[in-house]
Amino acid sequence: MKKILKLLAVAVGIKFILELLDENVDVKQQVMKLRNELAKIETKDLEDKIKDFFKKYDPKFKDQEDL
Repeated sequence: MKKILKLLAVAVGIKFILELLDENVDVKQQVMKLRNELAKIETKDLEDKIKDFFKKYDPKFKDQEDL
């Protein structure tokens, strides 16, 4: 009887650990998606600032979108 209870406890413990690891993977994926989205936003903002700088200080500057 003790062996069955130990086996059951080990099975429940392993299931709990696997659920924690699965949640950890999901969180890591969400963090990576947020990092990528933030990088895209920062890149777009930086590109806009560079274009504004060149438009302000270089009268001959032509933006690819302006063509």
